[in-house]
Amino acid sequence: MPDHTAGPARVADPAPAVVVEADDPLVLDGTTAFMRSGGRVRVLPRERTAEADVAVVITGDTTPRTLAVLHRVSKETGGRARIVLVADCITEAQVRQAVTYGMTGFLVRPRSSFSHIVNAAVDSARGEPAPLTTGPPGPGESPDPVPLALREAEVLRLLAEGKDVIEIAGELCYSERLIKSVIHTVVKRFGVRNRTHAVAYAIRMGIL
Repeated sequence: MPDHTAGPARVADPAPAVVVEADDPLVLDGTTAFMRSGGRVRVLPRERTAEADVAVVITGDTTPRTLAVLHRVSKETGGRARIVLVADCITEAQVRQAVTYGMTGFLVRPRSSFSHIVNAAVDSARGEPAPLTTGPPGPGESPDPVPLALREAEVLRLLAEGKDVIEIAGELCYSERLIKSVIHTVVKRFGVRNRTHAVAYAIRMGIL
């Protein structure tokens, strides 16, 4: 006999609509095929960008052309779509510009698999990644972006490998100042005393 006292069954979240942009046809075809095979997202053709919940943009270097693609996606979706950018590196100025177009996630391309990209797209559709925002500038300074959680994890991983700030900045294509800011943010968030304790805490908690 059915239990009429039970609440309504939870309706599963619909798969987000994703459009993929890439400057390499092989990367575009491979990413699209992987996304379609998993069933976690609905992949739309480029001509249906206006319907997309998330746009995944994959490139090598972040260039003015890359930012133009982000701008176009923003215009076509009325600023509604969230954007995940996958690139080899990005400057602080480019991050600030990309955020105005709706970028909510950034993945370092050489360290990202198809699964990482799908996870980032799904998380972005749910609003889970920490949005990249700008903080108040200091005297004579431009606002610095608040680091993405993914970038924090990258910095922690490299610290765990024994790399110093200069080496990390070079490997991730960021400024030393930004790397120091990421470390300071993580140390404060974890409530520990220094970067060594932050790495130990991350390992103990299974973050690394």
